Amino acid sequence: MDSRYSVLIFFPVIFLLLGSTLLFAQQQINNAGFEGWEEIRSGVSEPVNWNSIKNTDGGTATNKLAPDVISRSETVHSGRGALKLVNKSTLGIIANGIITNGAIHGDMDKDKSYIYTDAGKTGFFTSFSSRPDSLTGWYKYTPQGNDSAMVILLLHKGNVTLPDHGTRQNWVGGIKLILPATKNNRWTRFSAPVIYFKKDTPQYILMVLSAGNRKNAVKGSEALFDDLKLIYNKKK
Repeated sequence: MDSRYSVLIFFPVIFLLLGSTLLFAQQQINNAGFEGWEEIRSGVSEPVNWNSIKNTDGGTATNKLAPDVISRSETVHSGRGALKLVNKSTLGIIANGIITNGAIHGDMDKDKSYIYTDAGKTGFFTSFSSRPDSLTGWYKYTPQGNDSAMVILLLHKGNVTLPDHGTRQNWVGGIKLILPATKNNRWTRFSAPVIYFKKDTPQYILMVLSAGNRKNAVKGSEALFDDLKLIYNKKK
């Protein structure tokens, strides 16, 4: 074969391989469609790679007292499963329908509760080194009173807590999105840009989905989430 034709064939192949590598490097959220579920102990199921208040760092006794605020919904945007979050009343307080890919430190005093990345415990952290441009997803929300649903994404290095307890210097970028009620009980798309605070490469991604306002959650507010997706911009 003429060497000139070999070169013409060679370069397109290299470009295809490079394109595949760049695409592969664009990380996504694990189990973002909530298709995979697992039983963490008898009678308690959670989406794979996600944790609820039934699986906090407070130990078995604390977790047994916590109500079931999450479940698998067959009302889906796509696939066979979606996430359902419901605020419930227990022991005189409103337990927020909340889930995270990190760890939960729960306390009867909400001011002492927080969510964090536990890099020393498998299943309670997600390694992540990409810099996405935005997050999209689909939700349905039926709030009670003046309640609101919430989506939080935090790219970070080292240790962090949400709400922040002196760890803000480790934040790389993030999203805090407040979601209103959806109309006519229809799946509604949301989209929010990642705001970057520094040019560092993150080490972890921490996600939080909630059916209610953290401090003023209202009993009975119900949120469904499905098909989360990170969007990438080449300029990032």
